[in-house]
Amino acid sequence: MLGWLKRDRTPLQGTSTSVLPDELVVDILSRLPLKSICRFKCVCKSWLAFSSHTYYRQKLPRTPAGLLYRKRVVGTAIHLARLPAGDREIDTSLNFVPPRYKDTELLGCSNGLLLCNQGGNKREAIYNAVVCNPATKEWMEIPDTEPGPPICSTDIRLCFDPLWSQDFYVFKFQSIPHMIPHIGTTTEVEVFFSENSSWSGCLWETEHAFVDESLFVNGVLYVMHLWDHKILALDAPDTRSQWLNHRIIQLPGFTNGADTFNCCDGCLCQSSGLLCYAKQELDGCAVRIWSLESPDEWVVKQRVRMTGVFGRDVLINTGREGYWYFDYDILAFDLERDLVILVDTKADKIISVSISTGKGSQFVKIPEKFTELHHSLFYVPYYGEVPALVR
Repeated sequence: MLGWLKRDRTPLQGTSTSVLPDELVVDILSRLPLKSICRFKCVCKSWLAFSSHTYYRQKLPRTPAGLLYRKRVVGTAIHLARLPAGDREIDTSLNFVPPRYKDTELLGCSNGLLLCNQGGNKREAIYNAVVCNPATKEWMEIPDTEPGPPICSTDIRLCFDPLWSQDFYVFKFQSIPHMIPHIGTTTEVEVFFSENSSWSGCLWETEHAFVDESLFVNGVLYVMHLWDHKILALDAPDTRSQWLNHRIIQLPGFTNGADTFNCCDGCLCQSSGLLCYAKQELDGCAVRIWSLESPDEWVVKQRVRMTGVFGRDVLINTGREGYWYFDYDILAFDLERDLVILVDTKADKIISVSISTGKGSQFVKIPEKFTELHHSLFYVPYYGEVPALVR
């Protein structure tokens, strides 16, 4: 089979050559685990080219391993709530990094890379930070940043998308309040470039600090702002840029009555290179999934019924303050794998739900004293090469 698929071999004399089209070869390879595909890059030059070609890379599998989380205790290990088919060889204990990084805080995960920082996400500077890949056991130390001016909030985001580039970024947001009331805030953004291991500062004016859930897709960092029901889209800069191209995108779904909900932020993911968004309907009995088909056009891709998943029909309740809240949260979803991952806050368990059938199955029980996960991140291992990382 390998000899038949190899495209740059020399045919034996007197035999006919059978060469499969690139599309068919990629279709065959896409049915294999990603780890196997990475190993098969040494078979021939054409197979190696598939892994670096933007069009074909999008067709190769990105199998999720599960959810990364850390208990609400300082210095605890990073845990992986594995999906049934998840890779068992992932080293979330980070034994391959120097000892000084073992007790750092898990700040982010982006397409297989992890960002950990000893300073946490409320400090003015980044120090003893590392970007690492648990699948390949490679890592890189992030140089410290200088303390900035007085700030009202700080947030750090890791940005990596192997379908777009083999380099990664670290965005550090600092919201600096104006001295004059009601004018808004200035957000200073420092960007770390793995390409040349340097930081660059940028400025722009905004009324709010966008520090909620984020996702990096095709060179754009999308940051969701909970209360405004909007997304800030930031184009990744080059090493010479001092300004960030940005735009505001209105999120789909309900807005009327949203002020009466305690939490209605939904969840972001990507599918086939597009930004996707999932959110509960007002009664909580279904989840809708949209994709951003153009700069401002959301299209409904799926609607998943929730009433049969939890064994109960009522999925919203009210709290002491009079706000409504859902009995479950959307942790992650994956359209390619026909998967939505939910946390049942009443039963303290994480459930995997099939988008096509609506059937759910529990795959991890959350210990009662850790019902509120400090960090919970969807993890898709990446076995490819990241030039900046070393063993």
